[in-house]
Amino acid sequence: MTAALGGTAPDLSHLTPVAQAAALLPTAERIARIRAERWIGDSRARAVLAQLADLLTHPARQRMPNLLLIGPTNNGKSMLIEKFRRTPVVEPPPQAEADILPVVAMQMPSDPSISRFYALLLTTLGVPLAGRRKVVD
Repeated sequence: MTAALGGTAPDLSHLTPVAQAAALLPTAERIARIRAERWIGDSRARAVLAQLADLLTHPARQRMPNLLLIGPTNNGKSMLIEKFRRTPVVEPPPQAEADILPVVAMQMPSDPSISRFYALLLTTLGVPLAGRRKVVD
């Protein structure tokens, strides 16, 4: 970075220590850092994440509570779900025989049907699909 400025070190005193370190990274690393996804949680987003965590840890019962997220396109619904999916809320049992996925996230097909929904769900869970199967199978 100093070579681009004629050999003089830039004044980064106005930046936080983390931002100063990022500013001094090589160009490719700075660009990758800029392009990385960011989570900026406002109070409403944090409230939704807390509700989701509460639902995930809710004791099992006949009719479990649920939450429906609705909103205009590009308002952060998918980002909220992805943030929740990546944030561990509960620890899996220490000696589980199979992989435990406490949260499964998938995008609904643009033309949803029961068979497409189940096919996508099984694919998301990593279940191999063998040929054409009926929904009952």
